[in-house]
Amino acid sequence: MIKNIIRGFIVLCAIGAACSLPKKAYKQYLPVTLFSTACQLVEILYFTLHKLWKVKGGPKSAMCHASILVVGPYFFSNLWAFHLSKGKFVRYFFINLIADLIYAFPVVNLFSKLNFFKLKVSSKQFFSLIFTNALLNYGFQKFYEKFSVPSRARE
Repeated sequence: MIKNIIRGFIVLCAIGAACSLPKKAYKQYLPVTLFSTACQLVEILYFTLHKLWKVKGGPKSAMCHASILVVGPYFFSNLWAFHLSKGKFVRYFFINLIADLIYAFPVVNLFSKLNFFKLKVSSKQFFSLIFTNALLNYGFQKFYEKFSVPSRARE
């Protein structure tokens, strides 16, 4: 029962984030968000294969949790981080630092206590992983802007 409430809350938050994000942000940051989501799915596959996270209910439940977390809050928080930072590295760095600290420590601990999922890596290791992902995403976005976006669109 509590898992379904958590899932519903996550979906509602994702819908709220999606509705309040400007259309321009989707166009500008969708490629990096898709790249980041693909990386996240590979990491979840790695965690699953090496039993670094535990989800009660077996593979079907793990797939449900992973898809809800990745397609929901992860996808839209990535778009929001880029939108709020406006391409400024320092701003992006601190937005992700704060968001990743909140997610890696209190949120993951809450999910663990509620038996939503449990990580078999420390919160510090998990924070390092997700913060490194954020920096990789920023690098990808800058690369994409430099080599893929026509010069008129950058102005």
